[in-house]
Amino acid sequence: MPHTRRPRKPDSKLQQQKRLQVTDADGWTHVTTNKNVRRALRPNQSADGGQSTTPALLPAEAPSQLTLDDLQTQFNGYRERWEGSETWRVMADTLRRRFEGSSSISDPDPRATPLENIVCIGLGSPSGFLRGGWVDRRSVSLYQLAALVGVTGLMKKYCPSIIAYAQDPVFNQLDRSLLNSLGITVLDHPEGFEKASNRSFLYCPGAERTHLEQLLASDPPLLFGGPLEGIESEVVDRYLGTRESVRVPTFETNEHAFWNMRLYLLKTD
Repeated sequence: MPHTRRPRKPDSKLQQQKRLQVTDADGWTHVTTNKNVRRALRPNQSADGGQSTTPALLPAEAPSQLTLDDLQTQFNGYRERWEGSETWRVMADTLRRRFEGSSSISDPDPRATPLENIVCIGLGSPSGFLRGGWVDRRSVSLYQLAALVGVTGLMKKYCPSIIAYAQDPVFNQLDRSLLNSLGITVLDHPEGFEKASNRSFLYCPGAERTHLEQLLASDPPLLFGGPLEGIESEVVDRYLGTRESVRVPTFETNEHAFWNMRLYLLKTD
């Protein structure tokens, strides 16, 4: 019986097991067999009514069994590790020197502008997965939150009425509850940007360039994030022209959380 030349049908099982690679914002590549990856990326509407290639920023998806108590317990562990790090020691010592001046809190450095608030933009979600479940930045966000809480506590010694705000579209209800329990007021866009002023401590470990340009226009005396050096922007260049910076040591426990970040302060001269 002659052989037919019909094309072979692809093996459906092999098709189902075909692996896809997805690279997240931190540079890690995740391997998956799920064929619906593209459905997780929801395009934004651009100003002209077309579709942007940037995925919409939706509230992060927290694990269904995660409770606020569980999340608070997790955070306490991250906070303990952060507060025992050399990275935090350098940040805290730099701020103390600026606000205590040459002698004591009662004789502050004249360059230490009294602060009204701390504005955090781009923290990420401490509890949930981003981009439809493909990106896990929870560890980074929890360490960055621990640093924010540490900075807030330290600043209250010098500016007792200071208020901490945080804004990020990926915050889910669990994130909001955690932040509120830590004394941080969660704002919706654009309220966070409206709070930034020349009496703000800008805490932006995850802010994008366009956000930084908008925030730096308010000339905040202190900023943690970056690095700003190397960004081609007149607004950023103008800001750097009146600032000095201290690069924090590598945070060995999670290098991605504070990679190359700096604390920016008004120049001493």
